[in-house]
Amino acid sequence: MNWRLLAVSAVLAVAGTLLPGCSSTEEATTPYAPPAGKDLTVEIVSLPNKCVVEMNGEYLGGTPLKISVPATPEGCWPGPPSATHVISVSTPNNRFVETKKWHGGDRIPQRLLFRPPYTQR
Repeated sequence: MNWRLLAVSAVLAVAGTLLPGCSSTEEATTPYAPPAGKDLTVEIVSLPNKCVVEMNGEYLGGTPLKISVPATPEGCWPGPPSATHVISVSTPNNRFVETKKWHGGDRIPQRLLFRPPYTQR
């Protein structure tokens, strides 16, 4: 009998009984509750100015702009990793759009620079 195979099998069997499993019906059905945090200010600038700013499809104003966003105590976007936070900036004629995306748990930047494609060199 191969002693290495027997030793590996024994270690795996012990680890399987001592370590908790990844699937738990209680965790899967518990709704996500974000930790209490504070709002952070994000400055949004663009080249050129006067571009239209939207967050998750909601109009916020024109650049330059400062917005307040909810954050976790660690300064991250709230929500589970599957939550998406999208900020889009478009030129006044909506001809060019630049979009940036984050997920729950990603760090919130203090300043964002958007350069729609026609202004990039």
